[in-house]
Amino acid sequence: MKYFLIPIVAICLLCACTKRRADAGGRTAGYDHIAMVTNINTGTTPVAYLGTRSDFSKGTYNNANARQVVSYALAQVYGNDVYLIEARSGDKVKKYTRNMDGTLQEAGSLVMPAASFPYCIAFESAVKAYVSLGNTGKIAVINPATMTQTGLIDLTPYALGDASPDPGVMVYKNGRLYVACLQTSDGYTSMHPAQVLVIDVAGNYGITSITDNRATYAGNASSSGSMFFTENGDLYVLCMSSWGFVPGQKCGFLRIKNGDTKFDPAYFFNISDYVVANIPGSHLDYLHRVEYAGNGIVYATGNIPKLMSNPPDYVKDKTFGAFRADLQNKVLTKLDIPYSNGYAACVLPYENKVYYGMSTNTGVGIFSFDPATNTTSVGPVVSAQGDPSILCAFE
Repeated sequence: MKYFLIPIVAICLLCACTKRRADAGGRTAGYDHIAMVTNINTGTTPVAYLGTRSDFSKGTYNNANARQVVSYALAQVYGNDVYLIEARSGDKVKKYTRNMDGTLQEAGSLVMPAASFPYCIAFESAVKAYVSLGNTGKIAVINPATMTQTGLIDLTPYALGDASPDPGVMVYKNGRLYVACLQTSDGYTSMHPAQVLVIDVAGNYGITSITDNRATYAGNASSSGSMFFTENGDLYVLCMSSWGFVPGQKCGFLRIKNGDTKFDPAYFFNISDYVVANIPGSHLDYLHRVEYAGNGIVYATGNIPKLMSNPPDYVKDKTFGAFRADLQNKVLTKLDIPYSNGYAACVLPYENKVYYGMSTNTGVGIFSFDPATNTTSVGPVVSAQGDPSILCAFE
């Protein structure tokens, strides 16, 4: 069985959530509306906590009501529950239900095969969902209400170079499951074309493979927002292209137009070669946290290699900036938020603003950006106990 040998530059950046973009109104009164993970980085290995907060009003956040979870886990929200996915740190998917007192109650646990690396959940309904098992090349079909496994989809015939195509981030729409495949043998590099598998889960489970050699390593398995549909039904996927480790590979967005079964040959938003104003060195090697906010606008964090020390110090180095990407016009803009380390650097569009969880030299916590006025908070609007790596909004 293949094990991912991801260096800490990739491992320490794990965070993800679904139900990311939230508009005002329609939420359940009396409950916290934000789920978040913070990391205490004073020891050899981060100690992670999963908790909730009512909103982003000014104040502080601590881990008094939070639950300690495995380091480097992922999290997704669906309905009233938070699903904690242990990814490379374990084999479990745990479900927590929010209580009115701000605590989380464990409501179920599902054990995946050993060393299978569960990465992402795509929800079809309250009783049917899919879990990508990156290391085994399969997708578990589960009932999230009862936390039981009901089926298995085998993707190993599509593996290139080893026994698994490495399914990562997934999205579900209209009876089809879209799966971004990393096609990596060492966990962080790939020499194969970017690939998305489209599975007809409403029919006979037929699989269509869509590839493009302009990029590789489709999707960021630790960022469920790295593949998404826009309002007109087009599918975008951020291709990590070996995290900048392979010269010549280009990180960027590919697009599958609504109704097509191929990548759009006329579209590639090349992030690697984009000249970004107001950052050291003028270039990123990759975008990392990616969240679609609507109207063709993406908010993200991205790594600036010029800011890395030699050798890197992943706690003290502040290499991650906050960015806005215009998909249609292919414009990438640095936002005026301080640089963060990779144990934080997450993003959430929420109630007409955008919030960044950052661990900076001038404050640790949640910074805000107002698209209407193009202004950012002077410091954290919420100071946090630990580096915030996950922000999710309940419906």
